[in-house]
Amino acid sequence: AYGTLAYFTANIVCDLIPYRILPPAVFTAICYPMIGLAGHGRWLVFMSTLILFNLVTSALCMLIGLVTTSNAVSNAAGSLMVLFSLLFAGYLKNPSDLPQGWLWFSWLSPSFYGYNALIENELAESPDLYITTVIGSDKQTAGPFTGRTILDCFDLGQSTVADYNSAM
Repeated sequence: AYGTLAYFTANIVCDLIPYRILPPAVFTAICYPMIGLAGHGRWLVFMSTLILFNLVTSALCMLIGLVTTSNAVSNAAGSLMVLFSLLFAGYLKNPSDLPQGWLWFSWLSPSFYGYNALIENELAESPDLYITTVIGSDKQTAGPFTGRTILDCFDLGQSTVADYNSAM
């Protein structure tokens, strides 16, 4: 019914910009300075990472919708894909602690790359970080640590397969 250029333009104007690019940009503009993250131009990397992650995840969900036969199946498969991605991203368990046969699941997870890129962006250049815990009325503080030390301690910030392979 429509030409390719009309469809592409409508898709960019009505889907890509308002649903995939604007929400991460507004989120970054509001939350980044309020949270007090690294700053110094790193907000642009933060926002770009969120936008790219949003685009990749929505593209995968669209691909699932394309290859499935019904809306119910595509909704279920898309939800499972997102949950699978989050499970192996490194939020709950470091991928280096997974059994060897399961390690490649984290490499398939877009969340693994997005999470590690965000962690690397915020912590890698931080010079003086302290770890503080409060138990009852006791307050214990350890540090200072560099951001790289904390990343290495928790096996974080390895956002590429090449980095991850060299660590093994």
